[in-house]
Amino acid sequence: MRNLRVRFPTWAMWLCGAITLLAGVLLLFAIVLGVQAGQQQLEIKRRQQIGSALQRGIEYHAQGQLAAAQAAYEEVLVLDSNNSAALEGLTHIRQLATLTNTVSMTMNGATTLVPRPTAVLLPAETSLPALPTALPAVEVDQLMQQAEAAYAAGRWSESISLLLKIRQIAATYETAHVDELLFTAYINLATEKDNQDKLEEALSLYDQALALQPDAVEIRQERQLIAEYLDVVTYSGVSWERSTEMLRTLYNEEPDYRDIRERFHEALLTYGEERAADRAWCDSSTLLTEAINIAVTSGIVAQRDEYQMTCAQVGNEPPPLDAASLGVTGTISTELGLAPTGDLPVILGDASGLLSRGRILYSATDVTTGRNRIMQQAVGSASPATVVREDAAQPAMRQDGQRLVFRNTRNDMAGISAWDAGTDLSLQFTGYTEDSQPGWSADSNRVVFASNREGDRIWRIYATWADGNSESVTLSIGESPDWHPAQDTIVFRGCDDSGNGCGLWTMNGAGGNRAPLTTVASDNRPAWSPDGRYVVFMSDGRDGNFEIYRVDTATAQVLRLTNSPTLDGLPTVSPDGRSVAFVSNRDGGWKLWAVPLGGGTETVIAPLSGNLDNWLNQGMQWIP
Repeated sequence: MRNLRVRFPTWAMWLCGAITLLAGVLLLFAIVLGVQAGQQQLEIKRRQQIGSALQRGIEYHAQGQLAAAQAAYEEVLVLDSNNSAALEGLTHIRQLATLTNTVSMTMNGATTLVPRPTAVLLPAETSLPALPTALPAVEVDQLMQQAEAAYAAGRWSESISLLLKIRQIAATYETAHVDELLFTAYINLATEKDNQDKLEEALSLYDQALALQPDAVEIRQERQLIAEYLDVVTYSGVSWERSTEMLRTLYNEEPDYRDIRERFHEALLTYGEERAADRAWCDSSTLLTEAINIAVTSGIVAQRDEYQMTCAQVGNEPPPLDAASLGVTGTISTELGLAPTGDLPVILGDASGLLSRGRILYSATDVTTGRNRIMQQAVGSASPATVVREDAAQPAMRQDGQRLVFRNTRNDMAGISAWDAGTDLSLQFTGYTEDSQPGWSADSNRVVFASNREGDRIWRIYATWADGNSESVTLSIGESPDWHPAQDTIVFRGCDDSGNGCGLWTMNGAGGNRAPLTTVASDNRPAWSPDGRYVVFMSDGRDGNFEIYRVDTATAQVLRLTNSPTLDGLPTVSPDGRSVAFVSNRDGGWKLWAVPLGGGTETVIAPLSGNLDNWLNQGMQWIP
């Protein structure tokens, strides 16, 4: 039998060779990518370690713990031998160590005597650059001249920006003069905002002025007047009883302030009709008499006389007892066993059962001190909210739950900061008062935020590495950014390059691939759902007042989630993606509310601890 040899076709051999070569190239490419990814992660970890060690060194240095500061700076230099901040810190420590038994030391604007730290002498052979003691005086003088020129020309925003920069880089430079100019500039800018009916902004500016001169009685009275008026606007149409009480107080104090006279007259008439509907005839006649003393309108006298006659005959008739008269709405959670009495927090159920669990972080103003603080409210619990952080607003927790980034409102630490609850370590990412609305990237390595820090006061979106040692990079014109929980996509409020087409937009983490998501200019405060399919937001340009909405990122279809004539805002989605939490003053006081992401019954979570007079400057996040 003959052995037959099968000849493999030449073309097949070439094909197999090409496939083998291609597979080898792909394998090599994958290996290279893997190595690069690993190197990138190592670099990220190194940068975070540098930032953490450097922040410790700075804090120890400021506290006079020089040995601990030196150790932290040396840790930085092991990771980054050319780190200028660590080198300067070590230089300063060595300079202190070579002086006599005591040295004069200036920190945070205060000069003190500290013991000679002989235990931290650096080796003589250590070669370090000289420490720049301060910005050259001529440069500070130039900034001051610019600030005074802007002040004299009435460019208050520009003047404030320059003065704050001087305070930041030269804290002891003409302190009294800088503070006096800042105080007056804040007052004048607040007056401008007041005249433009931008009352929230005016209120914030008056607060800044009062922080400089707390005993300015006239300014405090003006600030209180605006705050009371904003309360009146908030309650009008929601609770006519409360609105009438507040308007009566304000009318007795300042009857000619804005439209108080007209508002009070309308409130008396409307509340009078409400009391008549409840058969409270005597109350109605009293309210209408009060309205007549302000202005007589058609039919009001005859109506008042009719109520007076009925009052004389039967008095006020008691209203029927029902759920509404008890102040209870929705369904009370039987799991918590709460009763509808007093002002106890009522935890309500939604259409699909109990609300999603977890914790809600939110910021508000302490009613006693006036300072911003971040609170934590457990969802589904009758326990009151607890304080997480003082002098802080707009919380954003990292996905691992270990680090909180927030807007720091402490005067000497203004900007974007972070805090680790486990170690009590604090980091400062930026140093501008205007920096706000921070959020984490999907990989938790960068922080995005918005600011109008530039001289043109235009809102821009920035990103910075979350290591406390990086410059901020401008991504786009816009505000209110929120980073996708799993992808390199940021949603924000912005416009196209010509300043038109405003609404919600998306872009990548480098500021590219910008695309519109909604087309209503007032859409604001977007927040992703955990799966990235939806973005919730608030808007007062769709239905006449602030409501909560949801947009499908795939179809751009918008669903309205709330329906109330009051203020609904600051939305955030629950970790399980079922519910949307928001703040609302719909029943006479600010509370945390929730509504299913797919739409449904709006329910109360808990009363809000603190004051939301400046609610547009606050923030909220629902975490596990």
